[in-house]
Amino acid sequence: MALLAGRRHRLPEPARYAVDSAKVRSMLRPLKATQGPRLGLLALAPLLGAYGIACAVDQAASTPREATVIAERLGFPVALKILSPDIIHKTEVGGVMIGLNSAEEVSRGADTVLGRTRSACPTANIAGLLVQPMVPPGRELLLGMIRDSQFGPSVTVGFGGIYVEVLKDTVTRLAPLLPDEALEMLDGLRMAPLLHGVRGEPPVNHSALADTICRFAQLAVDVAELREIELNPLVASPSGVVVLDARGALE
Repeated sequence: MALLAGRRHRLPEPARYAVDSAKVRSMLRPLKATQGPRLGLLALAPLLGAYGIACAVDQAASTPREATVIAERLGFPVALKILSPDIIHKTEVGGVMIGLNSAEEVSRGADTVLGRTRSACPTANIAGLLVQPMVPPGRELLLGMIRDSQFGPSVTVGFGGIYVEVLKDTVTRLAPLLPDEALEMLDGLRMAPLLHGVRGEPPVNHSALADTICRFAQLAVDVAELREIELNPLVASPSGVVVLDARGALE
């Protein structure tokens, strides 16, 4: 961490993105009052959006029938995710289904997701389901922040999705970040060639990805109440970057 701190002092200060600070502060008050210390994508999406970080639109449903109505309104295909403050890794408990293409599939899928999750986590507080439109395929990444009492927020980028614990392919720098630093972080990953495209695949949009990393780093600096936050998966494709899931914790 000391080496990272020294590196930061030798670099120019990054330019700031235009953010409505008053709006951000107004978002934090109800989060602290009603959401508690642990936050999911539904709570974090407006805050991320204030910093120009795109999120797939989630809508909460309390029942399978409501999930079906929402899916029909959003348009198919959709994904379903369990909504629970007690469950961090949704896929590990069977709490995710993707690529549902009809109302019937959503209805059956909702029953399946709820049943599997209740079986795996019988004591979890399950609030319902999140319905989310499917996004273009891309590389699944992780973007996270942990706040150190001495050095402040450090930002980590790596390959994410369900294999994050296995791959352990990450790079960490202190916030804030310059775009060139963000690109260096990406190139420092062992699996970086996948981001540049292999076997005829198009590369991800590196400019959009570096921009998202820098915006995330500014959020980490600005919002001192955030003790930690993780965007996983963050899907990067040739067309851009979008957050599919997130979790965080307030001080």
